[in-house]
This record gives sequence, structure tokens and C-alpha cells, in this order.
Amino acid sequence: MGKTHKSFIEQMYQDNHEGFLRFLMQKTQNRDDAHDVLQEAFQKLIRREGLREMENPRAYLYRTATNIIIDRQRKGQHHLRYIREVVSGVEEASASVTTIIPPDRQVAARQELDRVYRVLETLSEKCRRAFLMHRTQHMKYGEIAEALNISVSMVEKYMIQALKHLRRALK
Repeated sequence: MGKTHKSFIEQMYQDNHEGFLRFLMQKTQNRDDAHDVLQEAFQKLIRREGLREMENPRAYLYRTATNIIIDRQRKGQHHLRYIREVVSGVEEASASVTTIIPPDRQVAARQELDRVYRVLETLSEKCRRAFLMHRTQHMKYGEIAEALNISVSMVEKYMIQALKHLRRALK
């Protein structure tokens, strides 16, 4: 990376840092996530060839960050599917005849589920309730929003927050 490319990136960072961080905070609703996305977006910008020749590098930066957020949400949805499989597997194991599933697997599944619930206990009350209403009672986001007296977008944010929290804690 040439010196002029580096100074161009540094200038972009200085000129856009505060507004960009506010934008990311609004999108992620989490300061740590916003900082992570900011860092990742600038890393991609640094690796991008022909940045100086771009018509609007700032727009590229914002589009890159939006794509990063979307990718993270998709990963969160994949993680949700994994949690669903673990929860449903444990529920099925509990309901099935014990001779079909070896006792050691039953114990391991129960321990995994207990671990998930312990992690969920560390979430805020509304976030945990929204997640469990969706997962255990199969309520739709609109129903959860009405029950908790919050917006549907807040339910979505709670779900993302819960999934990120679970992913980090269960690594």
C-alpha cells in the first residue's frame, strides 16, 4: 500500500469517523458491534484498489458497512437455526424412549440446553422474553411486539442481540 493511499484512507477516517459511527450505532444498536463493523469496513477499504479513482469513496464505505451488517445478521440467523436444532433435539430426546438415544447423549444434550438457558439469563429481561417467546412459544414478531409493548423492529433487534450473545458465549 502506497503512502498516498494510506494518507487518503487516514483522511477519510478523520473526515467520516464520527458520522459513520453514529450511522453504525443506529444500524446495530450496540456500540461494540458498531466499532467492529467500522473497523472491518475500513479494513476492506484499505485493501480496495482504485479507491482514489472512485466517484464516491464515502458511499462505498457506507455500502460496505451495510453489507457487513447484513452478513452478520445472516450468520445470526444460521446460529438461530443451530439453537433451534439443539433445543428441538433435546426436547425430542426428552420425549422419546430412553433406549433409543444413549444416556450419555441425553446428558450431553441436556447440559447443552442448560448452558443455553444460563447464557440467556444474562440478557436483559425484554430481550430474553422476546427470544423465548419466539423460540419456545413460536410467536411471530408482531405478536411479541404487542405482548411486550414494543415495536417489531425492536423485537428484531432483540433477536439479533440474543443470537450474537449466544454465539459469543457458546463458542
